[in-house]
Amino acid sequence: MPTDKDWHLVVIGDSTLWGLGDAYAAQIEKDVGVKIVLKDYAVPDLSVSQVINALKQEGTIRGDLSGFSAAISDADVLMLYGNPRDSVIPENPGDVEGCLYDIGLPPKICNPASFEKYITDLKWVWGEIFRMRNGKPTILRAMDFPNPWISTWYETDTYLACKRCWENGSNAVRLAAEAYHIPFLSRYDAYNGVNHDEDPREKGYIRSDGNHPNTLGAQVIGELVGQLGYEPVPPP
Repeated sequence: MPTDKDWHLVVIGDSTLWGLGDAYAAQIEKDVGVKIVLKDYAVPDLSVSQVINALKQEGTIRGDLSGFSAAISDADVLMLYGNPRDSVIPENPGDVEGCLYDIGLPPKICNPASFEKYITDLKWVWGEIFRMRNGKPTILRAMDFPNPWISTWYETDTYLACKRCWENGSNAVRLAAEAYHIPFLSRYDAYNGVNHDEDPREKGYIRSDGNHPNTLGAQVIGELVGQLGYEPVPPP
């Protein structure tokens, strides 16, 4: 990547990415010595399906994604995470809601097959990003979803069921990224340990709301993404 100009960083994701844009921008500036222009589309409850609507200009388009397509076209660095809420297979719908927000209910269905539509949707988004970039060098990075609610899982005896669900979701993001040789960072591993049994609240990574990453949590991920390097991903 050239270093004689500003780099445009685009962050796309739900509220679990709050603060990461600033953290990753600072890490790039430190590592590479370029100025970062940040376009931060980390917005509440953003699903991959909503990203697709914005890119296709179809269906319901969120107002907080204004300028979305132009930002992607200008991006030198792009990070993507979108949740699977709307990527549903009617005959095999995933059920992650009980594992969220301290609800404490085990998922009824959350097998690998229930994430097939999620994989398909993620792959479509990555393919569209390549099309929009039109062969220009782009640093692309994918990531999964961490678990700030592990204490509830333990307390409600849903740990094993929710862990399997989370791991299936994480693997779906990984598979979609691998299809395009996009480097993948597991925030699940980073926050919860490689065995997925550690509490990120105890590590000091989570805000007082109990859900979202704080400045330290975002900084940790920014540093780990930086360790993936800054090689552009070649177009398929």
